[in-house]
Amino acid sequence: MDAFSRDNAAEYRQQAVQIRSFAEQVSLLEAKFHLFEAAQQLEELAADEDRR
Repeated sequence: MDAFSRDNAAEYRQQAVQIRSFAEQVSLLEAKFHLFEAAQQLEELAADEDRR
């Protein structure tokens, strides 16, 4: 795994944390679902970068 992949993985994880934080403040159930789904996708991208 190269430095670029680690940087990408770190960025994806940071974005996932930010989205989850925002999702906790949203009261609409559907919006929360989509935000948590987006955070999960970012975590998966980070894991993909880690495997490179």
